[in-house]
Amino acid sequence: MAIGKRPGGLTALAVLNFVFGGIGALAALLGFGGLALVRETIQKAQENGVKYEGQSLTMAYVAVALTGACALLLIVSGIGYIKQSRFAGRTLGNLYGLLSIGGTVLSAATGGGIGVFSILFLVYPLLTLILLNSAFKANLVD
Repeated sequence: MAIGKRPGGLTALAVLNFVFGGIGALAALLGFGGLALVRETIQKAQENGVKYEGQSLTMAYVAVALTGACALLLIVSGIGYIKQSRFAGRTLGNLYGLLSIGGTVLSAATGGGIGVFSILFLVYPLLTLILLNSAFKANLVD
């Protein structure tokens, strides 16, 4: 099937994906770096006889990894929107939406609470899911 003219809304969605994906990638890099510093500090304290009684860092690593995965999906699906690709645009865009919403719900359920960023991390993926499966469904066919 021949690719039709790409709608401006799909291009705008791609640009938003690139912006949010870039921010997410930076956040993941900073998050992993910060967690490495925390882990090192805990280890040094334990070597000096201080007993660490804080929370496990496992959920923090999961959250940062989820942020990185969502960032990657945002960027790749943004490229898919530009190329009007069914797999890269529609499938990976849907996967991003579901993963982001799931991560936000998981964060809220495990004590992260609901705030401005939580709402943003729910609204944009929800909007993405709606647009990919309605308005732009016919444009992501290659």
